Amino acid sequence: MGGGELALILVAVLTGGLVKSITGMGLPIIAIPVISLFVDPATAIAVLALPNSLQNLTIAVRHRSHVSDTRGLALFCTTGIVGAGAGTLTLGVVPERVTLSILLVAVVAYLAQALTRPDLQVPDRLVARLTPITGALAGMFQGAVGISGPIVGSWHHGLRLTREAFVLSVTTVFLLTGGTQLVVLSVRGDLADVWAPSLLVAAVVLATVPIGARLRHRLSGPRFNAMVLTLIAASCVGLALEVAGI
Repeated sequence: MGGGELALILVAVLTGGLVKSITGMGLPIIAIPVISLFVDPATAIAVLALPNSLQNLTIAVRHRSHVSDTRGLALFCTTGIVGAGAGTLTLGVVPERVTLSILLVAVVAYLAQALTRPDLQVPDRLVARLTPITGALAGMFQGAVGISGPIVGSWHHGLRLTREAFVLSVTTVFLLTGGTQLVVLSVRGDLADVWAPSLLVAAVVLATVPIGARLRHRLSGPRFNAMVLTLIAASCVGLALEVAGI
């Protein structure tokens, strides 16, 4: 791998790490497609598993005081962990294009509603019913393709949480589902050859956390929501390209 390729990966990791530090999501969505240009997707997922978990842990700890503002977080995380374990076991079994196509349809449907109905909110009567289902689906996609941000972000955006509660919620979900994925990958031996690049990426993304926190405080509520929706829309484009094989 030449200097140009390494520079492109570094830019993707820095960008993804900074965006995640601001919004709580974005690192896998941005970095995995770029890294996958030079290695197979399974290796890209393995390289990013540890850095992503460490960044999620750091951000979640910094925002733990906002836990009372979250909604259904414990239940979402519980079913997410189960889903992540099951999803990781499908690596190499279920065709990735099939998994990504299902994810793309789900996210596009939410995004269409969010844009046509800006005040869209998950009704209180449905939160308890849909939380475990959505959590399990998010975990399965995290385990299967290393990307659950579109579902996690869409769901918690629909709950209309405060800015800090949103960041705490999504990073906690990513921490637990991604941690489950990390354990399974480690047991399977998929991390054996990627520790060095993984630790390097971890150092880069952790350096973005305090910078992102300062930038988030400068964003108004509407701008923060717009940034989240932009991320979800960008993930749709990325997923569409993956499905098309481009």
